[in-house]
Amino acid sequence: MSCIIMYLQSSVFLLVLSWNPVNGSKGDKSSRFRICLRECSTGCKLEEYPGKLAIYLTVFWWDCTDECKYQCMHKVTQSNMRNNEPIKQFYGKWPFVRFLGIQEPASVLFSIFNGVGHILGWRMLKSTVPNTDYNMYLVWKVNIVVSLNAWFWSSVFHTRDLNWTEKMDYFCATSLVMYSLFACLMRFIGLENKWSCFFVGLFLCCIFCSHVYYLAFVRFDYGYNMKFNVTIGIMNMCSWLSWCLTYYKRQPYVWKCAFVTVGIFLLLGFELGDFPPILWTFDAHSLWHLGTAPLSYFWYSFLLDDAKHQLLMKRKRRKSC
Repeated sequence: MSCIIMYLQSSVFLLVLSWNPVNGSKGDKSSRFRICLRECSTGCKLEEYPGKLAIYLTVFWWDCTDECKYQCMHKVTQSNMRNNEPIKQFYGKWPFVRFLGIQEPASVLFSIFNGVGHILGWRMLKSTVPNTDYNMYLVWKVNIVVSLNAWFWSSVFHTRDLNWTEKMDYFCATSLVMYSLFACLMRFIGLENKWSCFFVGLFLCCIFCSHVYYLAFVRFDYGYNMKFNVTIGIMNMCSWLSWCLTYYKRQPYVWKCAFVTVGIFLLLGFELGDFPPILWTFDAHSLWHLGTAPLSYFWYSFLLDDAKHQLLMKRKRRKSC
């Protein structure tokens, strides 16, 4: 089984590396948008248009130029709809209607849902499992920190798409997937094998740091970032499913882990089948976040059952000694 999984991972890795996504947005490159933006920007220099921004906009770092981009984006979109032309993206995003300065309110709300799900799940696990006897306790304690950090920056990025918020969202999302892979490998290896765990953790940490360094200081390549994350994500999925197939006869509760793993994979369909936002609010990405939120319950229910099983096995070994 392990050999099959490794073969699948290698095949997927090569497949992803051969995929080249198309970049660019037609909306901000259109002549109508550029003319509108040029006229509006002239007003910014003369302090005539769009005038003084509301306080809730300035709080989220909106300035005159940003306001011009927002207004022109919707003017061009309305013109496209009147002429029965397809809705276009602008600067890599669909034309959302903001709420109190928040660019993508649905994605922000659903990111918060995911964070709350992790908090509630961790409280359930922490209140039930003793941290002194459970070997994986520290692994999952770090996991909650990594998870909350990732969903926090997801909320920040969807609140306001800026260069630094975009990078923090991407980097922290990658850390979440890579830590999940690390946790799975720890469950496979067993924390009793300290040196093996140390070198696996060091290896993954070096890969993550190299990835972040390249994007932050060499070139922020969207295509490469997508390939990297998809590759690590599928390796993570294959690893957890491999663990589930190995232990499902002795530990029936592993169906919860498999359900979450497969569920996340299927929800990726929202990301691949992108479409203009419904009511200018709910796009494919926001629905992806909405779909992952309830999976937190099943994940922490799995962790609780797995902790109880590990503690039971530990007590049995002690009695046999």
